[in-house]
Order: sequence, then C-alpha cells, then structure tokens
Amino acid sequence: MRRLKMAIVATALAGSTVFVGATPAHATPILRGVVYDYSECVRIGNYGIQNYGWTGPLQCVWYPTSGSYPPGYWFIYA
Repeated sequence: MRRLKMAIVATALAGSTVFVGATPAHATPILRGVVYDYSECVRIGNYGIQNYGWTGPLQCVWYPTSGSYPPGYWFIYA
C-alpha cells in the first residue's frame, strides 16, 4: 500500500511540473481597422474589445502619409 501511495504522489508531482514550466503564448496584435481620428480609434477599439472579443491591449498607431496627400491614418491593433 505504501508503494502505491508513493507511486501516485510521484506521478502527481511529475505531472504538475509539466504545467508549472509551461508559459502562455504571446499573441501578436492583429490589425483591426483604419480610421482618421485618434478618438475614433479608441472608440472603435474599445467597442471591439467589449463586443467582438478582441484581445487587448488596444494600440492606436499613427502612420502619416507622404507627399501631397491628406493627413495620415490611425491603425487599430488589438
């Protein structure tokens, strides 16, 4: 009986060390949209996180345009 208990404990400890060493995967942010205003970027990003299950953190990144084009765009990453 003592050997059985030791075998069960050893198996449980060996199994738990596998899960202790595991780390969660780091997800890379996905481009979710492009808008003109920072306020729209934050509003749409928060709406997407709350209602569509986007994973955070929310990032609004500004990309200016070059040349004679109008102002740049805000890219929504979540």
